[in-house]
Amino acid sequence: MAPVATTPQTDPPTDRSINRSYCTTVLSTAYPHVGLFDVQSGETWIARKRWRVDPATVSHARMLKGGSDFASTAEKDRFLCFWFHPPNSGEIPTHGHPVALNEAHLVIRLDPQWSYRTQSFVPTTDARRAKRNTDEQFAWGAMIFEAYLRAGLTHPTSYHVIGPQASESVFDLRRVVP
Repeated sequence: MAPVATTPQTDPPTDRSINRSYCTTVLSTAYPHVGLFDVQSGETWIARKRWRVDPATVSHARMLKGGSDFASTAEKDRFLCFWFHPPNSGEIPTHGHPVALNEAHLVIRLDPQWSYRTQSFVPTTDARRAKRNTDEQFAWGAMIFEAYLRAGLTHPTSYHVIGPQASESVFDLRRVVP
C-alpha cells in the first residue's frame, strides 16, 4: 500500500529538533526502520530510505539535530522510540521472546522511570505515578500502531511494548490480520 502521512494532534513539531535529512512523517510498511513519536505534537517520524543508509540501523538520536549514531541529544528525551520490522526482515529486539519472523512487528520502547511528557525521572517508590506514566506510554504506543494500520498493512502485524527487562515487557499486545 501507499505510505500515509501522519497528522499531528495539536501543534506542529519543532523544526529545531528533527533532522529532516534522515526523517519523514510518511509512514511506510515496506521496509524496516526506526521511529520517533513526538509526545508534544503527536506526530510520528521514521527514518527515511537514503543512499547507503539502512533505515533500520539509524540510531534514534541520529534522527535529531545534534545527535549521531554514537552520541545522543537531550531532545531525544521527549520522543518515544520504536522500531518497525516488515515480514522476513531479520531479528527483532524482544528479550528472547519468540516472534514469527514471517509477520510484521511494531516494537515500542517502554521506559517506566522516564516521563516523556514532563521530561522528568519517575522514582520506583512512587508506584501511582509510575503506573500512570506506563499507562500513558501504552496509550502512545496504541496511537503509533493505529497510524500504521492507516498506512495500509498488507500482512499480519503485531505490536509489542518492550521495557528494560523482559518482565516489564508485553508481547503481542495487539495483532491484526488484514
